[in-house]
Order: sequence, then structure tokens, then C-alpha cells
Amino acid sequence: MSSTAVTAAADDGRPATRSIVAQQFTLRLAADPGQVANVRGAATGNGVPVIQYPWSGTTNERWEADAALGGYYRFKSVGSGKCLNVNGGGSANGTQVIQYTCGSADNELWKFVPKGIGYQVVVKSSGKCLNVNGGVGVGNNLIQYDCTSQGVANDVWLPVWEPDNI
Repeated sequence: MSSTAVTAAADDGRPATRSIVAQQFTLRLAADPGQVANVRGAATGNGVPVIQYPWSGTTNERWEADAALGGYYRFKSVGSGKCLNVNGGGSANGTQVIQYTCGSADNELWKFVPKGIGYQVVVKSSGKCLNVNGGVGVGNNLIQYDCTSQGVANDVWLPVWEPDNI
């Protein structure tokens, strides 16, 4: 767990240091930052789809990044403790992104690739991007899809670090 020290003035004028844990984040669409990657229905089971949904501050839309090798991360749902995963390790465009018990497979390893104002989120197993199926829309499933060279509205993300203890 990482923390960042923030300095503020104490009641008596002395500097006071307070740690803020900033390990948790939301994945927000760059084209509509009010929309986040969300575990449907706050469910905790394996195979539950991850969808695009309006930000509400709940744990099913918060993720923790566990570093792996080569610049990749496992994104673990704060609500369930399960990992963001390409269903069945599929390599085809349109394969659904789900939550699943964390393991060591490449279909749950992701990296951030800078693209415009945000990042494409690329899965190691196929080299495809995290994408909103059918374009930006509330409740649409997240899938993997070929990364675009210019970045499009439904495949560019903003990781927004959300303090979990202030």
C-alpha cells in the first residue's frame, strides 16, 4: 500500500503531516469522465461483467493496481477482491471483460499506453484495448477490441486516483 504525505497547518500553526492512501482508482472514460468501469450490480462472484456506469463512489467501481512484471498491473476490484479479466483468455474482438479470482494468467495483466489526454488500457494476453461495447453508453459491457492508432471515445481512459482514507 502506498501513501502520500500531505502537509497542512495544525490548529496551533505548526505544520501537520497526514498520510493519504491513494492506491485506489477509478477508470473513467476520457470522453465522459462521469462514466467509470463498474462491476455490474456490485456482485462479488466470478464471471460478473464489468460495465460502463455513472460514477457514484461505491467500491464496485474502485480498483487497486498490483504491479506485475514489464509495466503490467493486475486491477483488483475493491468491492470483490477479484481481478479485471478477459473472459476465458479469449483473443477475439468483442470478448467480454469480467471480474474473476486473481491468478497469474496474462488475461488479467493490463498496462497503460498514453493516448491523447488519457490512456489506452492494453491486456497482455491479446494486445487489445479495454473498450466499451457499442460506444459510450450507460450499462454497456466492457470488452477487448483492437486498439486504434488515434484513440476513440470508447477506448481512452483516465485513471483517477481516489483516496481511500482521508
